Amino acid sequence: MPDYVGKKMNPSSFRSTQLILLMLAALFLLEPALANKFETIGSGVAGSSRIKAEYMVIIGYVSGGVLLFTSLLSFLMANTNAQNLNYALWKQSSGMLLFMGLVILGFAFFA
Repeated sequence: MPDYVGKKMNPSSFRSTQLILLMLAALFLLEPALANKFETIGSGVAGSSRIKAEYMVIIGYVSGGVLLFTSLLSFLMANTNAQNLNYALWKQSSGMLLFMGLVILGFAFFA
């Protein structure tokens, strides 16, 4: 084993090397397993596209509702916590959350 006593290591290059190796391992090891899993879910089941569309509508309603709720919270709790991200930009934050929530709800409603 190498002896690192008294030697300095560069932690920034060490972390980036670990991150690159982790990303490559995830790409090559996890992606085929997930691809096979998702491929077998909708493989020729009668009415599977209708079921998938219903799930997408439900996901749209839930995510749109969550965004509208967070928009309301960012409006009601403006300037209450200096550690909160929307302490100074609460109007833009609330507006963007409201816009995204309405767009997602619109897609879910008209799907």
